[in-house]
Amino acid sequence: MKVKKSNTERAKGRVLGVFVAIAVIVVICVITAISSAENRKTVSVVRIKEDSSVGAGKMITEDDIEKYEMYYKEFAQYGTVTFSDGSRRQSVVTWENKDMIVNTRYAAYYLRGGTVLFWDSTTKEQSKKNSYLYSMDGELLNIQLNTDDFGDMVVPGDTLNIRVAYEKVNYDLPTEEAYQLALDAGTNISAVTTSETEMLFSEVSVLDMLNSDGASIFDIYYDYISMTKAEQNACLQDDEFLDSIKPETILLEVTSEEVDRYMELQSKNPTYLITLLPRTGSNSIIDSLSDIQSALAGTTSTK
Repeated sequence: MKVKKSNTERAKGRVLGVFVAIAVIVVICVITAISSAENRKTVSVVRIKEDSSVGAGKMITEDDIEKYEMYYKEFAQYGTVTFSDGSRRQSVVTWENKDMIVNTRYAAYYLRGGTVLFWDSTTKEQSKKNSYLYSMDGELLNIQLNTDDFGDMVVPGDTLNIRVAYEKVNYDLPTEEAYQLALDAGTNISAVTTSETEMLFSEVSVLDMLNSDGASIFDIYYDYISMTKAEQNACLQDDEFLDSIKPETILLEVTSEEVDRYMELQSKNPTYLITLLPRTGSNSIIDSLSDIQSALAGTTSTK
């Protein structure tokens, strides 16, 4: 009887083990199916059409966009922003919100075809001509400076240090009254000329540059950036375009004190030394600079 009971218990144990194994397999299959379903889950978002593009400052229209299915996992990772308080906000424009974009908002910069549309790549207002005038803190100074030492490296958005050198006449009389008495007495007055150097503009921003026609190079660059790649390549072959981005004068953002000092030194027939400070970031002008520099170098070598 004891042996029979032992065999029965073993049989029950084997059956129970089979059921447990089946249950584990079922659970794994369910979890795998749910995970697979989650991975296949998508969110409809707005994308710039593959064969289209939107220039900087241009209105986004229905013809510019298409529906794109983004995987939910990717959308959760890249399409939303999590704030310090734990709240989340969409950074990618979903298809259900497309009417908030179409014929309502402008491209903040050049939008290439086939790219998903982010909210911060659009603006409510169209970019204004000479837009820097609306955000500058100081005064705008138009100064004719030679930047040939840098070739074509200096562009709007760069930061410069500008030093000035001039000759200063020093008389050996301590005061103005002593100088006048010496003149009245017919005394010869000796003078010593010394070379003076000082920082005129420290870390000054280049807001814009004007070409020989007085046109804004800032605006010319941004018109260029808003073009298609084919249009850009055509511009790089156009001597008239390349001449239009050669600066004649520079527009600097300066303080009123710097303007006063600049006017004072102008009477001393000064010379200027310009140094270019390191760029701390990147912008669309700088990103396109290498192509333009190569084109300019090609025109220079053939002349």
